[in-house]
Amino acid sequence: MFKKSEDKSYKRTLILDAAMKTFVKRGYSDTRVSEIAAEAKVAEGTLYNYFPSKEEILLALFDEKWGGIIDEIKKKISRLNNPNDKLKAIFSMVVTMFKKDRHLAEIFLIDIKQSSIFLNNYTINRVVEFIDLIEEILEEGKKKGIYRKNLDTRVAKMVIFGAAQGILLSWVLNESKAVKSRTFQFSLFRAARALKNIFKSGLMEERR
Repeated sequence: MFKKSEDKSYKRTLILDAAMKTFVKRGYSDTRVSEIAAEAKVAEGTLYNYFPSKEEILLALFDEKWGGIIDEIKKKISRLNNPNDKLKAIFSMVVTMFKKDRHLAEIFLIDIKQSSIFLNNYTINRVVEFIDLIEEILEEGKKKGIYRKNLDTRVAKMVIFGAAQGILLSWVLNESKAVKSRTFQFSLFRAARALKNIFKSGLMEERR
């Protein structure tokens, strides 16, 4: 039998999982709180005890999922010494997580359509934390003489992040009937490898 705190945590997770499925299926704007409650199999009033609004559900979902990914990445790269290996680990882990859970990939694209919600709330810190993690690795590479000394890491981190988002969007679009009808073939793993190689060649210090 659940303790009260365990039951509360379980229901919160249940609601967030239901919200993720519903947002992906119906779109954030068209989703009603009652639909999330129905998917989670809880009363609408119970849902409001955990989240005061649909916006708060989306923010909590985004914050929790991003937080989990960042924590896992930090654990992984803490055991690595080479900046190239660290960048590779970041791409590999994110791709693996998205491949395991398509809903997770799609929910991250909501921030593109609902950017006004995220920009003025605490969840933006998760994105900044992820992007800054990339910059830390780039700076480490510069200090170790692996990457170009004149590399502008502030710009490079945004280019890498933007390219990764574009790859994710392409993968999601590839699953749609419209794109499939054009026999467009897209491999998330292959795209991630290509992206890593493109940036690696541009980041590296020339050897003479």
